[in-house]
Amino acid sequence: MSTSPAVATSAPPLSASERLKAALLAALRVPAVNAIVRVALRPLAGALPPEQLMRVPVVATVRVRLPSGAELRLGSDGRDAIASAYYWRGLQAWEPDTFRVIDRLLPHANVVFDVGANSGPFSLYAALERPRATVFAFEPVPRSAAALARNIALNGTRNVTACEAAVCDRDGTIELFVPPGESLPLGASTLPAFRRPGERLAVSALRLDTFVREHGIGTVDLLKLDAEGAEPAVLAGARELLARDQPWIVCEVLHGLTEAGLHAELDRHGYRYFLITPRGLAEKPRIVGDPAYRDRNWLFAAPRRVAAAEAAGASFGDLI
Repeated sequence: MSTSPAVATSAPPLSASERLKAALLAALRVPAVNAIVRVALRPLAGALPPEQLMRVPVVATVRVRLPSGAELRLGSDGRDAIASAYYWRGLQAWEPDTFRVIDRLLPHANVVFDVGANSGPFSLYAALERPRATVFAFEPVPRSAAALARNIALNGTRNVTACEAAVCDRDGTIELFVPPGESLPLGASTLPAFRRPGERLAVSALRLDTFVREHGIGTVDLLKLDAEGAEPAVLAGARELLARDQPWIVCEVLHGLTEAGLHAELDRHGYRYFLITPRGLAEKPRIVGDPAYRDRNWLFAAPRRVAAAEAAGASFGDLI
């Protein structure tokens, strides 16, 4: 489903170094040049850090084999950093610890909400690994939403519905701040001082409670949040949903910015808080973001969900 088009304000002019970088990236996105560069870099890919590889444009349909054997496809014109990461390193290149947790949750998830879907890696992963699930993907940045729509079509995933809107604590419109650059942004936020200013867009805004009510959506089982600092506002607009369903929540936490707001929305429902790390889940009495921004994602688990999983024969330890 789509919404009214975003209204943009002019972005600040680029510096000389930014113009040079943009020209270089434009050259690397020429398909013939891109193919040559990829062939040359392929032998070195294993030695280069993923964050560097993500900066190398990939102009191709990137194909990744999932644990079930299904194939996830991301079409990239050279502007999708996540597709680039997958191209060079496969599933291990992008938040592998989080996806290991998600793998355990998907068998218990019939309705999935992906807030901050970008080009769709999580939504498509959930839809392909759990074909019986219904996935709703929310993405407010117009060019990212367009990439999401293309990738849904590319994968033939009829169980994904895209919604071009910013999920927050209001319905109507809201200002979205998009960092500069031609790539699909990973840092767009409704918080004005969150990133270096770039484009300012007036985009459609919605509350999840309104969306659920208007579309008659049943129990929401899994909620993934990556709203670049606006996660507490997303939950504030989902208070009815949280009270009704108490979904599993996989959420990015930003140090010193979102912790208090998350506690304000989740403590009342008795959620337990687990930091997702390369060593597994670490339960914490309080939500505290990693100041080094290495381990940014958390699992929030409501007692009702844990009890239901255990009643179905899965221990919580096995589930996660």
